[in-house]
Amino acid sequence: MIKRIVFFSYVTLLLFGCSESSKNDLNTLKVSQEFVENFEGYPIENGGVWVEDIAEYDGPYSESGEYYQQNNTIIPKAYRNSIAIGKYDWLTAEIYTRKENPIVLDYIDTVPDPLNSKNQVIKISTPEHTDGVILRSKEPLPKYYKISLKIGFASYGNESPLNGYSVGDEMATPWRELSSVGHNGFYWLAIFDTKPKPHNNIWSHHHRKFVIDSWNRAGANNSINVIALDGVSETSELFGKKFISYVEQREWDRKQNVPLDYYLNDQWYKVTFTRTESFYEFSISGLFKNAGETTYQGRINYKDECIFHYNQSKEEQDTACVDHRSKEYLGKEFPSWPINSSFPDYFMVGEPHINYYEGSVLVDDITLEIL
Repeated sequence: MIKRIVFFSYVTLLLFGCSESSKNDLNTLKVSQEFVENFEGYPIENGGVWVEDIAEYDGPYSESGEYYQQNNTIIPKAYRNSIAIGKYDWLTAEIYTRKENPIVLDYIDTVPDPLNSKNQVIKISTPEHTDGVILRSKEPLPKYYKISLKIGFASYGNESPLNGYSVGDEMATPWRELSSVGHNGFYWLAIFDTKPKPHNNIWSHHHRKFVIDSWNRAGANNSINVIALDGVSETSELFGKKFISYVEQREWDRKQNVPLDYYLNDQWYKVTFTRTESFYEFSISGLFKNAGETTYQGRINYKDECIFHYNQSKEEQDTACVDHRSKEYLGKEFPSWPINSSFPDYFMVGEPHINYYEGSVLVDDITLEIL
């Protein structure tokens, strides 16, 4: 079932102030609070601190996790930076690179809007396929909320043999033993079940609840994919849970890798994601290759469809969605979705994979509305 949504002109509005005591815990904020980050003025208060990556353990598929330990994977030297972005301390930028002496502005910077030079937007860049840059919510999102943003002018892949890469010999090593060049892309908006950071692509595949992304590859250049993850499907080591895709016919289908449409490189798109008492709802508005000027919008019942790790609390979990099947690494069991478990919602936009994807994308007007 598709919910009809009426779009209003964007208004920069703060309905309530944010106290020092509550600004770091979005779940304590008042009903109808709205935060807007439009990146006017320089949104980076400081450049953060570059620290050598210690491959902090973050589950079996993280760089130091059991999945890679069992293969004796050698972790490359790299650097990380975590930077507060904009007003009210609710957005964080996470950066990963293997480059020595990195400069923050190579990865995240403010630039003029290509369609309005008086408007300032933020540019997310991953100059090398071994870079990762995302914007995320600093803290877990509240129970019910709406996220909206503008995103566009992407340069993450094309129809050339290089597919947006610099040389053509880029490899996904040491996390996967194959070329990176056939795959390029970025995340328009994603909801993760843990605090997102740049990681290898397999880690990301195991922590997504809902995704709007672009996966540029042979036959699907500039594709837009809308995906809810099927929480009771078999878990693939490489790809995580199977997809429930929103397809061009404006319906949900348990098909893999079916694009909704295709974006144009010189356009802005308005994207929203809402979590209500029972539904995930999304919309994407703009000029598309197939449909022209339109709005794609849909909703899916996350409880009835057992969307992967939808439950933010133990009380929300439907027993029909319990999945005790597990993967075993180094003698340890990692169950898929055990009873009495719970998983926060985190928002993310950008390019999180540290072994794939090279390019840049513009983002503006990120809004969090607490419902």
